Amino acid sequence: MVGFRARVLIFIVCCSFIGCKSSSTSNNKRTNNTTKVAKGEREFQEYLDRKKNKYVGTKIPEIVLKTLKGKTYNLSKMEGKIVLLNFWFAACKPCITEISSFNELQEKYKSKNLVILSVGTDKKEVAQNIVDQKKMRYAVVADRKDIAERMDVSTYPTSFLIDQKGIIQQVFIGASDFDATHTYTEIKPHIEALLK
Repeated sequence: MVGFRARVLIFIVCCSFIGCKSSSTSNNKRTNNTTKVAKGEREFQEYLDRKKNKYVGTKIPEIVLKTLKGKTYNLSKMEGKIVLLNFWFAACKPCITEISSFNELQEKYKSKNLVILSVGTDKKEVAQNIVDQKKMRYAVVADRKDIAERMDVSTYPTSFLIDQKGIIQQVFIGASDFDATHTYTEIKPHIEALLK
């Protein structure tokens, strides 16, 4: 009997140590994963900052855009205007979310020479459907992945704020998918600063 009890006790103690070891290993893995995620987020932010810095302070290149309504814009020849060049696509929820706030900005600052040019990567029919559904009141260009690639856009939405001299002043990458806070807290103050 004593031998059996001793064996059971030894078995329970061994299982306890194995369980403790597994828990410790699991906690270490969790800590390592958290560290890896934090490092990944930091590296991604650094990547976005490098992309922004690549353009801020440079002259907008010659880009000719024809809107869904047939109007042509040459970005390098828009001096005297503030241009918000926005890149989007229909399945991008943050892109769609910011439409109403862009409508408001266009209406508020149109008389002060703000031009919002929205460059979609979708086919014309898809873009026109969004324009109609969301009642977009600013210039929309469709089917121009080539321009997005030329401007090194890989995250959507991305917006370039171009001053009255054709110089890129800010690059805004990303937005919220539930409200337009980004437009009002990030983009609008920079537009207002250019108007002074």
